[in-house]
Amino acid sequence: CHMLIGFSPASVTAAADGATAANIAALADGRPTSITRLSGGASAVRLRLTWPAAAGVRVVGMLGLSCPVGTSLKLTGRKAGDATYGQALGGASITQKVVELVDGSRAAWWVLPAGTVALVGIQVEIGVAGLDVGELFAHQAVDLPIEPGSETERIDPSIVERTLGAGVNVVARRTYRRLRFTPQTDRLQVARQGGLGGGMDWERLAMAAAGGTRMSLVPRWGKDGALDPEELHRTALYGTVVAGSAGHAGGNQFRSGGWVADELPPI
Repeated sequence: CHMLIGFSPASVTAAADGATAANIAALADGRPTSITRLSGGASAVRLRLTWPAAAGVRVVGMLGLSCPVGTSLKLTGRKAGDATYGQALGGASITQKVVELVDGSRAAWWVLPAGTVALVGIQVEIGVAGLDVGELFAHQAVDLPIEPGSETERIDPSIVERTLGAGVNVVARRTYRRLRFTPQTDRLQVARQGGLGGGMDWERLAMAAAGGTRMSLVPRWGKDGALDPEELHRTALYGTVVAGSAGHAGGNQFRSGGWVADELPPI
């Protein structure tokens, strides 16, 4: 089993083209409950993220969309030195449409092919004149081998109390998902010598997750070597991660404790 764990390039900035944007900073502030409102567009809105150092983006997502399910989307990239966002990204970058998730919110996720050219920006063109967006992110990602048996539960923090007459009073609160997983017992290189690729290992990944850093987690995204958009949208999660411990398993083998990811849902 494998899981993609995504993390953001440094110093990301957001912009919009083709529409007037209110609260544009909220587009990439790590809080899907804060809304960017786009209005006054003609037939399409283009949202952009840029960052200074080229990065190999693998996971892109949009959360908390107000446009209709099925709205057309086009994801492209910009390489260092390019003036436009004309870099094709493969996969479902030009075929993915807005999806309704089981919690009623609307979103779109992309997993780009491994080895996609390093980028300094991405653009999502949305086939509507105006909409609200909770969050747009573009993440580098680690392909982490995990033990079978990862678990997802929906946490309901609603307050439910019985009255004196045994009735029920409820203060409803927004539910969110919690994902638990354990990295596979692996070599010393994977534990702390950059063996996960791109200089990443368990220790560096745990450091990247520290302090409530926003991350993306994709437990299932393909079937028989092809992208599976339905599984991607049912299992992908955006939120915070608490890393597990790392212990010696003998020789050059190391084991990890359980990791826990808590979702940050949109409104």
